[in-house]
Amino acid sequence: MELAEIVMNPVRQRIFQYLLLHETGTVKEIRKALPDVPGASLYRHMKLLTESGILTVVGENRIRGTVESIYSLNKSALEIDDDGTAVQTALLGLSASFARYFSGGGADPRRDMLLMTTCTLTLTDEEFTGFLTEINQTALKYMDIGVKEESRQRQITLISSPTDGPGSR
Repeated sequence: MELAEIVMNPVRQRIFQYLLLHETGTVKEIRKALPDVPGASLYRHMKLLTESGILTVVGENRIRGTVESIYSLNKSALEIDDDGTAVQTALLGLSASFARYFSGGGADPRRDMLLMTTCTLTLTDEEFTGFLTEINQTALKYMDIGVKEESRQRQITLISSPTDGPGSR
């Protein structure tokens, strides 16, 4: 399975979010944070992520004769490739998600608060880094909110792209 296919799965993205917020976690801790994900399914996702090198075991807890693994994200495994293949595959995955949403028969963009916005920023690299840091801090704040019965999953995708060719100013 390709890296982009692995990381575009919504459950696996939620596992990433947990580990980004908490840095490490056990399956038990992650399951508590994702109560809507069946245990067997969570174990399969964790196994796939570990076998693909995206998660690493950074420690163990010994509990009554069993060993509980402590996981962490292997951030170097998620770095963008130079030829853009991973980005293009992720964009195709995002496009497929929208196609499934609109072809399902019950699409209601207003009810579901579907949003798309585009703007062009003219910033120095330092200013743009500050902008991204602020967005990241805001996202982390809301990713840390626990799941409630009335909670709905919403995927937020932020894409930054140049307006001209590579390295243009």
